[in-house]
Amino acid sequence: MQKLLFTSISALLLASSPSARAEDSAAIFAAPCSEWKSSTPIDMEALDKLKKDSVNERPANGLSQTKKQFVVLLGKNTVGAKDTLAHYKDKLPKTSEGKVDLRDVTLNGFNLSGMNLDNVDLSGAEMNGADLSGATLRGALLHKTELQGANLNNADLAHATATKTRFTNASLCQATLAYTELEDATFTGAYVKSAKFDMAKNVPKVIYLNADGVLHFGLPVPKE
Repeated sequence: MQKLLFTSISALLLASSPSARAEDSAAIFAAPCSEWKSSTPIDMEALDKLKKDSVNERPANGLSQTKKQFVVLLGKNTVGAKDTLAHYKDKLPKTSEGKVDLRDVTLNGFNLSGMNLDNVDLSGAEMNGADLSGATLRGALLHKTELQGANLNNADLAHATATKTRFTNASLCQATLAYTELEDATFTGAYVKSAKFDMAKNVPKVIYLNADGVLHFGLPVPKE
């Protein structure tokens, strides 16, 4: 029989043995969020090549940039990219569903902190080691997105679709994943202290590794 646990979530998700998890349990509550540093540098050579390749591209009618041009902006001019996402999102390439199209792009190590990525389609994107702290990704599509070692502290992923997403070793301290679809998502080694999984869907069993510290709002404990 399933039972419910009703408090906020906080835990360090470890792939190690139960004894190792017990030893680290005190550290879970020692600080609001652990310090994060990206271990994935931006491939500037690849970004320069992308810029060169996209120089002669002409955006479609009504658009200001092609997908390649916008990726270059994200990597080289974060202030300009943030302004574009905040005020000119309608001028960016769209999918057939009307979402900003960033499918299958490479954003490893990018600084996307505080950006408005609501309703952006990042399916299949590589964002390993990216800084998404404080970013909003409400309603975003993250299907098969690579977010290994990424910084998602204080990020808002409410109502996002994160199926088969790889959050391995990512930091999601104080992140919001309310109503987020998490089927087959990977959280091995992820740090989720004070993250909110309120009514998240298909939460992986790894979330429940530390039964004493991992509590949920309205989430049924999976059957063994």
